[in-house]
Amino acid sequence: MRRFFCFSIIAGLCVAGLILSACKSRPAPVLPPDMPAPSLTFTTVEADDPEYLHLNYIFEMENPFPVAGRIKLDSYRVEINGHKAKIGFDLENSETFDFPVNAVYAGEIVPVSIPLRLNMDVTALTAEGLAPADDYKVNLILQLSFSKSREAAQNREAAVALEVSGLAAFPGVREPVFSITSIAILKAELINTRFRVTLRIENPNPFPVELSALGYELYGNGRLWADGNEKNVFKVNGKSSVQGNLFLIMNFINMKRGLLDQIINLEDVNYRFAGEAMVGTGVEYLPKFKTGFDLSGYSPVFDN
Repeated sequence: MRRFFCFSIIAGLCVAGLILSACKSRPAPVLPPDMPAPSLTFTTVEADDPEYLHLNYIFEMENPFPVAGRIKLDSYRVEINGHKAKIGFDLENSETFDFPVNAVYAGEIVPVSIPLRLNMDVTALTAEGLAPADDYKVNLILQLSFSKSREAAQNREAAVALEVSGLAAFPGVREPVFSITSIAILKAELINTRFRVTLRIENPNPFPVELSALGYELYGNGRLWADGNEKNVFKVNGKSSVQGNLFLIMNFINMKRGLLDQIINLEDVNYRFAGEAMVGTGVEYLPKFKTGFDLSGYSPVFDN
């Protein structure tokens, strides 16, 4: 009886030892989280002018499951400064946002990374009353569906709905506003007439802008009177305006005598003042851009 009892104790200890040895050689599996983890991060803004911007994002997705999966973009929406935008935004290649996500290999989670570009039409947003603005906060929201490959092949309802958003914050840039305040004759001669055009420039931005170059043409009653170019013309502080003078010379050699008589008599004229300017902003994504102007009106010609 004593031998049987001792044998039972020894056998029990051996079994326990084998169990403990097996536990040490096999680490407990790490259970993956219940859901994959998508993220959407805003990176940069690109633009050639203030009216059409490109917002760049990076979408990343980790698949924690031991089988491959698939992610699909079902829809997206955009909010700008707290308001839902119905028009004015376009997500490039959104129709092809349907791709596999690799399985976990050797316990390592390898994220997939996809660049996305959201095009922003400021003109369309202005028509909706959502632009322009001193600063923009654009929130891109993606509605996604994720499915494991095996489950997707058997049951479409196995897909998991996910939502991810990325917020872009950046300053708005607006074009300066040009206007003519007066046209004056400084000297009228038989061949040449010298004009002074007083130009007003308004800066609607909260930061200063510089006009480093200005090219222009002045038309009177449908005829080209004079043209010119200026460099380092104006600096305009934020939310303010400046007024400056441009001096033009009109040559009458190839024009009718009646036009000279009209100007010498200081009669009213229909004018058109058109051209373009190079605008410096100091804003990182749009440090400078070209803007055009085409002003017309009915103005007296003053003698000065």
